[in-house]
Amino acid sequence: MKKSIKTGALLVAGVFALSGCGSSSEAADSGSAESSPTPTLSVGQDQYTPEELEAALQAVKADEGLGGDIFNQETLAPLLEGTPDALAGVTVTPEQCDVLATTDIAGVLDNASMAILMLTATDSLSVASHPDESVMEKQFADNTLLMEECAEFQMEAAGQIISATTERVDVTTDAEQTQAFRSVITAGGEVTESTQISVVSGTTNIQITLNGPEAAESLSKAENLINALLEQLSE
Repeated sequence: MKKSIKTGALLVAGVFALSGCGSSSEAADSGSAESSPTPTLSVGQDQYTPEELEAALQAVKADEGLGGDIFNQETLAPLLEGTPDALAGVTVTPEQCDVLATTDIAGVLDNASMAILMLTATDSLSVASHPDESVMEKQFADNTLLMEECAEFQMEAAGQIISATTERVDVTTDAEQTQAFRSVITAGGEVTESTQISVVSGTTNIQITLNGPEAAESLSKAENLINALLEQLSE
């Protein structure tokens, strides 16, 4: 059962965090023939290196007096190797909610620079930087559609039926775009709740995941941590 819930949590997070993140060429082809001039961004103008992301998280950790571990690109790679396989056998109803079926998750993970700071044993602050801004540009439009059509959906994994509900959460950050949602996953008699805040600036995506029903009490701190990381990345 715990494996099923873990798979469900991966899917819910993935639906809203990875939707629209196909290959760069696929995302670029969806735009118009003439592209608007790209504005100069303080964060995410180009792809950050894994070392730059780790250094930014280290600075936030020190400034905020946090004690959690940081997972850099080298330590994350083996942990993420099984993610595509874990999601491969999941069936989602209604069908339009299964955006991961057409997402090259392995490709996204292979091409991104990443680092994660564990805020607690289950909560995290993560940052990913992609080779091209077009990798991220569709994410928020797709997420909005999913929030409208997939507020409730079901997943079947390894013979287990997992129900999920999502709702928007009001969050404000200094990023270009900010979205947040709360999800409740029910599998058998076990219920898990999580809140995810996702922001985008150019090539860069920052996410905070907070687990448990008390997550609402940590939203203000989460906003501050995201803003602090944006500030570090702008230097």
